[in-house]
Amino acid sequence: MRRNLTKKEKIKSGIDIQRVFSSNSFRVGCRGAKLKYVENGLDYNRVMFCLVRKYGNAVVRNKAKRVIREIYRNNKGEIQTGYDLAFILFPGDYETRDRKRQFDLLLKRASLFSDN
Repeated sequence: MRRNLTKKEKIKSGIDIQRVFSSNSFRVGCRGAKLKYVENGLDYNRVMFCLVRKYGNAVVRNKAKRVIREIYRNNKGEIQTGYDLAFILFPGDYETRDRKRQFDLLLKRASLFSDN
């Protein structure tokens, strides 16, 4: 499995974004982050990373997205395939290891870790 994040693995179209955020999608949460997910019928996952409106300035927002994107990229082989995932981050004094814990907790609560 390729470890980089390809174009086809990113959710970009408005229809797909609406489908992930619709009321029939599943959601789990923890302090500082939420995960919304829905099955996509594909043999790979598609992902998007969102921040709430009041998430600091551009530098802080971009760093937070880089951190969670890297965590996803390093762990995407352990996640069950066939889902559209939306990670929603909330502001706070979270370091990379805190975001990693949140990421693991969200996927564990959603039962999305594969049994490899």
